[in-house]
Amino acid sequence: MRREFTANVSHEMKTPLQVISGYAELMANGLVPPEDVPRFAQLIYEESQAMRALIDDVLILSRLDEMAPGADEAEAVDLRAVAERVVGRLTKLAADADVEVHLKAEPVTVQGNETLLKQMIYNLVENAIRYNREGGHVLVEVCEEDVPAGEGPSGEGGVRIGIIRVNDTGAGIPADKLEKIFERFYRLEKSRSKELGGTGLGLAIVKHAALYHGGEVFVESEEDVGTRFTVRLPIG
Repeated sequence: MRREFTANVSHEMKTPLQVISGYAELMANGLVPPEDVPRFAQLIYEESQAMRALIDDVLILSRLDEMAPGADEAEAVDLRAVAERVVGRLTKLAADADVEVHLKAEPVTVQGNETLLKQMIYNLVENAIRYNREGGHVLVEVCEEDVPAGEGPSGEGGVRIGIIRVNDTGAGIPADKLEKIFERFYRLEKSRSKELGGTGLGLAIVKHAALYHGGEVFVESEEDVGTRFTVRLPIG
């Protein structure tokens, strides 16, 4: 599995490297008219940012692969505060995409790694914005819920758990693709995903971050209606 992952990373990095190298060579050889230099420089910048995003996600996943669940010293994490910061960071992206983001959050505290939890929520909300329709909506919910016997993240029941839900009004995901979306480098629409800046690793990070915290993630989707991701985390 590690060998396959390494091969996929190499393949994903090859395209932006080729673009950067090609444009840089043209500029170095004086083959780009002066009026086109800013455009070429912008393309090089965009490809370098794509590489940076890929490297960042690879590092996060590699770290999660090496960490045993709960290996870090846990800290109390206020999920509502984390969600508020994430939504704030994504305000411009949402405005540019003409998507409204709403947050409905109650005070919920879990024990865990705040950096990983923030990345998990960020990935879910960012995806909900990027793959939404123009004029669409995203609802981010943070709350506590009672779990029936045997339905908790670790099979327990009769307990309170922390819930993070991210609902969008995008195109939805075909039913036969739902089980695949958490796989590394899986993309529903490869060309559109790359166009929107996706690395193909965001949902894999969500899944493994949830597992690291003793939790789980579910997805429900209806084509032409939207998608809902639900993360359930133990409290305390």
